[in-house]
Amino acid sequence: MTFHPKILITGASGFIGGALAAKLLASNEASDALFLIRSSKPEEGMVRLVNTLRNHGITTEQLLQLRLEQILCGDLNVVNRWIDDPRLNSVENIVSCAALASFGNNAAIWPTNVDGVLNMAHGLSHRCSLRRFIQIGTAMACGVSSPNPVPEGYDAGIETQHFLEYTHSKYEVERRLKEELPNLPLIIARPSIVIGHTKLGCKASGSIFWVFRMALLLKAFPCTLDQKIDVVPVDYCADALYLLLTKPKLKYDSYHISAGEKHSSSFFEIDEAIAKATGRAKIEGYQQKSYEQILKMKDQFKTLLGQCNPRIVAKAIKTYGNFSALELAFDNQRIIEEGMSEPTPLAMYAGLCELTSKGILISEQMKFDYKT
Repeated sequence: MTFHPKILITGASGFIGGALAAKLLASNEASDALFLIRSSKPEEGMVRLVNTLRNHGITTEQLLQLRLEQILCGDLNVVNRWIDDPRLNSVENIVSCAALASFGNNAAIWPTNVDGVLNMAHGLSHRCSLRRFIQIGTAMACGVSSPNPVPEGYDAGIETQHFLEYTHSKYEVERRLKEELPNLPLIIARPSIVIGHTKLGCKASGSIFWVFRMALLLKAFPCTLDQKIDVVPVDYCADALYLLLTKPKLKYDSYHISAGEKHSSSFFEIDEAIAKATGRAKIEGYQQKSYEQILKMKDQFKTLLGQCNPRIVAKAIKTYGNFSALELAFDNQRIIEEGMSEPTPLAMYAGLCELTSKGILISEQMKFDYKT
């Protein structure tokens, strides 16, 4: 029997894409999904996908739903090698999760996040009857000088001062999709900072949680303990994407998946949750310090944080410290209006994130975000 998939999910072996794939499997709705996996053969791709799904809590019984024909081998850097696969002809919905989410200056960021997505969109828009093309961006594409809270659909234009090359690339691909493919049924989903899982903690990924571990061990960061940060768990993000994928009609073409002002957590609340979960005392002696002041502690980094690369640690503090000091919140009323539940604040599950990070070096968790 010929396989005629209706959904294409790229980046299904990544953090957000893996959470969405797990959501589909847990809901018994993965049978018509095709997964683009970076691999040389379907068997290898299946192993990568299965390992990701296990980390997202999918059981062996649920994994048996998967079939080898659901694996499309390839990646965004070689779109021409897989874009003519006949299985793509029946695709109606695309969830574009694949990206190089490196917060360093990786040379592959632009070719992957911009050129690759554009090549895919151009190729499939001409041969598929697309109902929805969901592009996963980042709320931080708003840039440094945005209003606070950041409105949904906010666009400061091409002169936007971006936080990172990664956030710049995410902004640029949105702009060019709109410009080059005006008839594409484009839905932009911009998650805020995605950290952990409400039931699994950091089991699926330690991405960005190490920032809090680092700040609390250094007892210093550019923000105060009272300042809040907009964070959502990956399972909430997957639920929101599932809603955007399956709801018959959507009111908007751009959404934040975020905690918003109401459900952002302060560093004090996050520390309190971690202290309660681990049985340690709440932090004492914390000081708000500028990046330059923290840099003077460079010789203490390995003593306080464990084996690490002081240069990468300093770069991370500059990036996240400056961002946290802005205390940006991202308005989330559109996704709530569509029927999404309120998000779980990080302070509600930060203790679980800490417990599932036990024994893992901060430098190991940083590899999720500083890919070379």
